[in-house]
This record gives sequence, C-alpha cells and structure tokens, in this order.
Amino acid sequence: MSAPADTSTPRSLGEYIKNTAVNTLPPVAAYYGLRAFDVVPYLALVGAIVTAAVQGLVTMAVKRKVELANILVLVGSVCSLTIALTTKNPRVVQSLELIPMSLLVWSFVISGLLRKPNSKKVAEVISPALADAELPQRGWTEQDIKDWHSLHTRLCVGLGLLCGIYPAFALYLIFRFPVDVSQALIVATGPTLVVLCIVAAVTAMRRFIAQRDRVVAA
Repeated sequence: MSAPADTSTPRSLGEYIKNTAVNTLPPVAAYYGLRAFDVVPYLALVGAIVTAAVQGLVTMAVKRKVELANILVLVGSVCSLTIALTTKNPRVVQSLELIPMSLLVWSFVISGLLRKPNSKKVAEVISPALADAELPQRGWTEQDIKDWHSLHTRLCVGLGLLCGIYPAFALYLIFRFPVDVSQALIVATGPTLVVLCIVAAVTAMRRFIAQRDRVVAA
C-alpha cells in the first residue's frame, strides 16, 4: 500500500508556477516599494530579505513541516541581513542571496552523480504510483525501472548543471548593471530558468511514462 502523498507539495506544473510567483513577488514588491520611497538599495534589499524570511516562517507554520528549501532561505536571510547591515553594500547582499538556491540546485546535481536522484523522490511525492515499489504493478519490466532511474539521473545532472551555472550569470548582472536593474533582471531570469527546467523534466518524464505504459497495454 502506498504512503499518502504530501498535499502541501505542488501536484502540477501550473501549481508549481503559481507557488513560484507567490514566493517571488512579495520580496520584489517590498524592494521596489521601498525604492519608490527613496530608500537606499541596501535597506530596500533588507526589506525584501525580511519579507522572504517571514514567508518561509509562515509556510513552515502552515504546513507544520520543516523543509530544506525553507531552512536554506532562513539561514541565507540571517547571513544576508548581517552582511547588509554591516557592509551596507547592496551588491554583496545580492551575491549572498544566490547561495541558498545554488545549494539546493547543486544538491540535485550531486544526487544524480551519486545515482540517487532527488527528482525521483519529488515524482513519488507528487504521484505515489511512481514509487519504486509500485512500478512492477504498472507492468514495467526490470529494464523499464532501470531506465526510469537513469532518466532521473540524467535530469538531475543535466538540468541541475544548467541551473547551477546560473549564479555566474547573475554575478555578471550584479556587477555590470545598477542595483535596481540587476535586481529586476535576476528576478525575471532566475525563476524563468527554473520553470523552463521543470517543464523540460516533466515533459521527459511524461513521455517516458506514456511510452512504457503504452507498451504494457499493447
């Protein structure tokens, strides 16, 4: 019998995109709202960081669950706030803000390199029927199951590396453009890249599942 799915986890691409927007927009609104009142960039970033931290705390309180992503956000927020109030350098703060998501992305890359892909765990939570113990009941052969595992390994490494090198591009934006401009570009490009990678992963998995289930049904 399968374990019940975690209902707090996004169960569709549309829901994931919605959650991404919900998590991204309030800090952005806080930053540019403060800038509209001529608050200096580093203090506006402090406002955005505090907003993100409060979101993380509220999310954990509502879900009654401590998640790695939220922990990384909170730890990163504490570090960023400390640096922001100490150095008063907005570009340093922007750079530090890249660390939490970078750690999360590279955890997927490492899981793929270790052939224990985290994406499989995510897929199993979203759809318990994709858990390893359930796959033979779909009629999948041992080779199908190995190929499924290999697909996740490739996705974690390939897409993880693509997202993993994004911080280098973000650093270029940070030190090449004014703070207000680089902040807007990072907010626009970072989440978009993540969503595109999720779309690519979901498409690849759906294609694989449909192909193998079609063979079983034939």
